[in-house]
Amino acid sequence: MSQRIALLGCGRMGSAMAAGWLKAADKPEISVYAPRPTPLVSKWVEQGEVMLNPERKPADILVVAVKPQVFGNILDEARPLCDEGTLVISVMAAWSVDRLADALGTRRIVRALPSTPGAVGQGVTLLSCDASVSDGELEQVRALLSPLGWVEGPMAEETLQVAMTISGSGPAYVFHLVEALAAAGVANGLEPELAMRLARRGVIGSGALLAGSDEDAGALREGVTSPKGVTAAALEVFMDDHKGFIPLATKAIAAAVARDQALARGED
Repeated sequence: MSQRIALLGCGRMGSAMAAGWLKAADKPEISVYAPRPTPLVSKWVEQGEVMLNPERKPADILVVAVKPQVFGNILDEARPLCDEGTLVISVMAAWSVDRLADALGTRRIVRALPSTPGAVGQGVTLLSCDASVSDGELEQVRALLSPLGWVEGPMAEETLQVAMTISGSGPAYVFHLVEALAAAGVANGLEPELAMRLARRGVIGSGALLAGSDEDAGALREGVTSPKGVTAAALEVFMDDHKGFIPLATKAIAAAVARDQALARGED
């Protein structure tokens, strides 16, 4: 008998997970609960691949994939989807295992925080869970999340809180780096379209090189940098001990961790 999965919320990450489940040899029975289904979800419904907003009853697995600011307002909709036999997988930031347990009445909870490259199978998903979750259940969770890419953990929630600001938020930092490089090119005389194209392709190529190399990032950086060359001149600015990337990134990550802590306290 196939597993019954209730997917509460089906945006980018929820859709990426569901797409992977639908490719499995033993497809689960998927019920999607979303007030405004995307065109992709509507297509799946028309093809009979998933059910949309059916009667709410406990599932084998409940995947909570709504925004953390929204979840507190829809608890009455979420509670009927789980009981003591349901394994809950939450992809929300800010909601700790204890907070979820109080809200849903079960401790069979795994927090799984993905990153947006998971939409193309190249993301990182971080795991943290209650002690009551078995090794077998964790392997089950890993299999369900594998369509999104790499799965890391389980880890303590204190570790998760920092790790998510790197893997989960990290793509935004890289995208902003592309914007910054393009803007710098324009400031130094390049046409905007050319500057953006070069910045974009440069980051894409660098990521591919990093993925395919056994060398660490430092060694790859050194391989590009000739002594007293043009790259070295730029890196002297980027690697400044007081104003460079590392102190700036350290400050940024601290701000992100503080914001997650505020959200966990229920602050807007």
